Amino acid sequence: MDPEDLHRLLQTGIRTELPSDTVARIITQPPFVSVPGFINVRDISSVDSAVRRGIAYRSAAPPVALSAEAQHALVHSLGVTTIFDLRRPLERAKLPNPVIDGVQTVWLPYAFEAPPPTYADFGGRDGGMESFTRLYRSYLDTHVPIYKRVFEHIRDRPQEPFLFHCSAGKDRTGVLAALLLRVAGCADAAILHDYMLTRAGIEPARPRLSAMLQAHHGVEADELERTGMAALFGVQMQGMLGFLRALDEIGGAERYLHMRLGLSEDDVRVIRGNLRVEGA
Repeated sequence: MDPEDLHRLLQTGIRTELPSDTVARIITQPPFVSVPGFINVRDISSVDSAVRRGIAYRSAAPPVALSAEAQHALVHSLGVTTIFDLRRPLERAKLPNPVIDGVQTVWLPYAFEAPPPTYADFGGRDGGMESFTRLYRSYLDTHVPIYKRVFEHIRDRPQEPFLFHCSAGKDRTGVLAALLLRVAGCADAAILHDYMLTRAGIEPARPRLSAMLQAHHGVEADELERTGMAALFGVQMQGMLGFLRALDEIGGAERYLHMRLGLSEDDVRVIRGNLRVEGA
């Protein structure tokens, strides 16, 4: 698909169904990978990325039970040894991670619980841009423990591929992916493209999301809430761009690793080297 056509397609609102044949072509080609039962699963590396292939994968939450085919794809084809779960305890209780031979699941409590956003927060004329930026910025504080563990894994186990996920593989996962790509030296265009691919990645789950939207269209939901709910389930490029600007304002990804995650300059140098394509 022409890059401009793909860019336009990925900006389609979550209420609108994407052409199934087009989605199938997108999610069956790199950077997407096939793991039966998973949605929105892909390598964070791409043609425009400095990150080496086959080290870091992102996805939506895995199914509770994995088929033998899925386990083989995850463990043997992708080589995943560790899964980092970015979700809250209640989310994990509703949809526990599967037990997979040879794969360790890592979860750590949030540094603190921030007040959850409301649908109305995302219902403004800006399409929720400012709310997404604030939400993504908050993850830099709430997710310090698990984000630090991910970067330590890259520092200490560079030959052991890993997967990270939240629920939809969009927001918390998107922020961690952005940090990884920034540390590796990727341009903002590559980070935004990786983020926007989630619109195609979650399309197989769109009917379920649409049903949730429809169920919320009762008399108790005003137009601001309905609009905000659709925005919150969607993919907002300007929100991620706003987050990247906010990251710059605090000194960038490397400073965040120093000041908030407590990693040394040598740690960051090793992490960057372990993430990057050799010679890039």
